[in-house]
Amino acid sequence: MNSKKKSLITPIILAGGSGTRLWPLSRAEKPKQFLNLINESSLLQLTLKRLKNKIFSDPIIITGETHRFIVLEQLKKIGLKDKCKIILEPIPKNTTAAVALGAIYSQKYNFPSNLLVLSADHYIENKKKFLDSIKIALKHLNFDNLICLGILPQYPSTKFGYILSDNSNSNTNIVEKIKVFYEKPSLKKAKELIKKDAYWNAGIFVFNNESILKEIDKFEPNILKLVKDSLNKPKKDKDFLRLNATPFNKVKSISIDNSVFEKTNKAVLVKTKFSWNDIGTFNALWDIDKKDKNFNVVKGDIITNKVSNSYIYSDKNLVGVSNLENILLISTRDTVFATKLSEAEDIKNLTNLLKRQNRPELIEQPIAERPWGYFENIISEKNFKVKKLYISPGKKLSLQQHKKRAEHWIVISGKAKVTKNKEVFYLTSNQSTFIPKTTIHRLENDTNRPLIIIEVQTGTYFGEDDIKRFKDIYGRI
Repeated sequence: MNSKKKSLITPIILAGGSGTRLWPLSRAEKPKQFLNLINESSLLQLTLKRLKNKIFSDPIIITGETHRFIVLEQLKKIGLKDKCKIILEPIPKNTTAAVALGAIYSQKYNFPSNLLVLSADHYIENKKKFLDSIKIALKHLNFDNLICLGILPQYPSTKFGYILSDNSNSNTNIVEKIKVFYEKPSLKKAKELIKKDAYWNAGIFVFNNESILKEIDKFEPNILKLVKDSLNKPKKDKDFLRLNATPFNKVKSISIDNSVFEKTNKAVLVKTKFSWNDIGTFNALWDIDKKDKNFNVVKGDIITNKVSNSYIYSDKNLVGVSNLENILLISTRDTVFATKLSEAEDIKNLTNLLKRQNRPELIEQPIAERPWGYFENIISEKNFKVKKLYISPGKKLSLQQHKKRAEHWIVISGKAKVTKNKEVFYLTSNQSTFIPKTTIHRLENDTNRPLIIIEVQTGTYFGEDDIKRFKDIYGRI
């Protein structure tokens, strides 16, 4: 508690986005904030590392129910598991609800009252300049203002909102009163705004928790009431805080930009100097990544011949590309996606087609992490599915039952403890067992070595919602 009081500001990290514009790398099960797109760290991990400074208290992370174990595992990998508070939203409700959650929580548990709100999926290159901007915001922060960190535009973009301040043409002040917000303008309007010294709205805010809650109460009182009700009797579930879902599910979904900042007279702009990218498209990813002498970004087992100005990725197989330029080629274990790199922003039309066809590739990752390890989808057909299961030492799956599928387990390596109804037995390498439909079963690794299983599912439906859990040490019942 003392460290909280000595700190100057509480980071609230919003980690609930879907990031479908980076499909097929980013999917609903594991969106872009959890991917290692730049280096060996995910965007969430890079965001947390950026906050390693004495001015920051322990961060508050707000994420979705389905991503809780991914967040926890990524915190463990960088030694921050016990330093972050994780609040789970039952369903995503946009940033007004998330900001209200963080502000109320910070008041309730005596965190520093100054808040820094930022997204988990943005890339900021210069940490020192980022910290300098936060310190400037803190210096000018008071109960009568809400500060937006503006980004100096690099080009006229139609993807971002713009901020125009009262003294936009002076170029003399770092801190200025905001005149108006523009939401994702046309290209013509974006060019006009840049000439007027407008700044990009990066969705990075600094304000006092009491001040932002007063403004939310002023413009969206019902949201504030429902969020307070959802935090009235939360459930502490090991490393997570679960909200009361009944009031939270009634919250209107609206961004903090639309609900408060476009209406308040307290908004202030801090002009920043750090390099920022929301990595919203493959074009943006190509912009910031390392390139070869032909201006290609290549990741994986790639061979190129007379290829230039391209982004090429493979996570498994050899990919050869010849005599092409300006291409985007993504090869994953279950998909191949190709287009012109300059047209990569048009991916929404394709993902909408996938959504209408209920394609699982839009949702599922070929490798899905679980609190007990992970599974890899190897083959998926209409009436059968094959998976590779990796169960970490000392871990076990839930005691569960399926109504629409049977399972056949073959041990590849390790020693498996198997529960089938009331029978409990062990299997070792090259041994197998069959789990008929409706059988209550569990798979466990009670050794100090990894357990690898090939699972063959047969039946009419293979979705994760065909799981009825009876016991689970990870709180998923």
